[in-house]
Amino acid sequence: MGQDKKWYAVMGILLVMQLAVAWYFGTQKAGFHYDEYYSYYSSNVTYGLVPTDRAWKDTAEIRSEFMVLPGEGFRFGDVVRMQTYDVHPPLYYLLLHAVCSLTPGVFSKWSAIALNLILFAACWCVLAALATKTVGALRGRRAGQGAAVLACLLYGFNPAVLGGVMMARMYVLLGFWVTLVTWLHVRALGQNRRGWRFYLPVMAAVYAGFLTHYYFAVYMFFLAAAMEGYLLFETVEAKTWKQKWKDCFAYGFAIVGAMAVAVASYPACLGHIFRGYRGTEAMGAFFDVANTAGRFRFFAGLLNEYVFGSMLPVVLLVLLLAALTVWTVSKRRPKGKGNGQPVMQYRVLWVPMAAAAGYFIVVAKTALLTAEEAIRYQLPVYGLLLLFVVEGVFLLASRIQELLGSVKEGGKVSWGMTAVLASLLLAGELGGLWQGRVLFLYEEDVASVAFAKQNHDVPVIYFYNGNLTWMVWDDSLELMQYDRIYFVNMQDVSPIEDRVLQNADRVLVYAARGKHSAQALACAQEAVGEGAALKPVRELLYCDLYEVLGSCNYLQKRLE
Repeated sequence: MGQDKKWYAVMGILLVMQLAVAWYFGTQKAGFHYDEYYSYYSSNVTYGLVPTDRAWKDTAEIRSEFMVLPGEGFRFGDVVRMQTYDVHPPLYYLLLHAVCSLTPGVFSKWSAIALNLILFAACWCVLAALATKTVGALRGRRAGQGAAVLACLLYGFNPAVLGGVMMARMYVLLGFWVTLVTWLHVRALGQNRRGWRFYLPVMAAVYAGFLTHYYFAVYMFFLAAAMEGYLLFETVEAKTWKQKWKDCFAYGFAIVGAMAVAVASYPACLGHIFRGYRGTEAMGAFFDVANTAGRFRFFAGLLNEYVFGSMLPVVLLVLLLAALTVWTVSKRRPKGKGNGQPVMQYRVLWVPMAAAAGYFIVVAKTALLTAEEAIRYQLPVYGLLLLFVVEGVFLLASRIQELLGSVKEGGKVSWGMTAVLASLLLAGELGGLWQGRVLFLYEEDVASVAFAKQNHDVPVIYFYNGNLTWMVWDDSLELMQYDRIYFVNMQDVSPIEDRVLQNADRVLVYAARGKHSAQALACAQEAVGEGAALKPVRELLYCDLYEVLGSCNYLQKRLE
């Protein structure tokens, strides 16, 4: 078997193994983040999730809002319309709706997980191609293939990446567009050629990336700035200043043109960015100097724990020592024995590095700080960061060997150093998988869903905050298990007159936390009847669950 065939075989086996690991964690997913519910809801909405004050709602109606009903598949116009009411562009929701349309009448975690597994595999393949192109342009095809193996090894077993696959949101798709547009740039830089084969796919990727998440514009801004800098000051293509300015204009026209077409096809984006609540929040956070240090510490901590297996200080130390060694040895070499212009030589490396660094900084300044869940905002560049570490260690080690003249390029010593560091990172990642650092599984929801199933026929009252009705649907999977639910707006805690509740000897009560919570619980007791007892059952994220027992049932419980 030839070297290329062996490499493809190894990569194929590795991808299958990592997809199997991702599938395993998919089987462990037991609940959803509120934003995941919104992904299903806004992709497949039927009537609209609105609590009905002082009225019973059949939970089949609730479930129908998260699935495609028979005969209502592939309604892409409705999906786009729904997104105009939110703060995100529509591409991911269109894809999720298409997947859900293949299984009408079904609400399942596997719809989103299956979509993300496909996107993960696509991103994985592009990352492998990017590694091959980047290192291959500097150290040859074999070295590029070796870097691809290590980068994809670290990417596919990464707890942060696997957590992103588990989440029914657009961040894996965004990571694919980020990686793809980076590969297109690196390929063009390596070939020193930019024609329609470069501009057309780049414009398509920019268009799709912007319509996936507005953070793509952040990455593209820094990537385009670095690319324009190269085009203007490059020395490897021997062009005149007139030709350089022409190249800059053509490239800028392609990028800005693709963005303009995206805005024209989805004009609601302007309101989302400049007037929507997330846009204004992000702007405020970006210009708030006081939060800078704290935000960087927060995201650096997530990067260390979830991406680098708590090995980030070791990685930075190795890279720093290797860089200092290269600098020291270079200074001692006689003039004329260097490699000429390192900035131009390493353009395939520093252009994407500048884009990833800019993205990380801006997103760290603007993203929502939602504990570990905030890791999703940086997820699109995690594959690139892992690749840069592999490339950095290998290229620095190779450069040291060249300068010392002890081993030829790409020798066993540089690969050994890279493999040792990759092994440390992999050990940290596997330890993270074992310790439960894959997010968005919500395994604790198993018990709450089982409780609701067991008590499906018990009357349920849900006291909701009329100003924050969206909080109700954070518990959608649990609520779907009941037969029906009686919703009450907590702003009106007048007596409830309902025969079902009056005749019940046991009622379950979900009460949103707030200043009216006590009155709401008293109202529930009164609805069941005189002498009804209140018993706390469990705390949820936005509300608390109680059990109200009628006087006879309460005495029976005490006797038991």
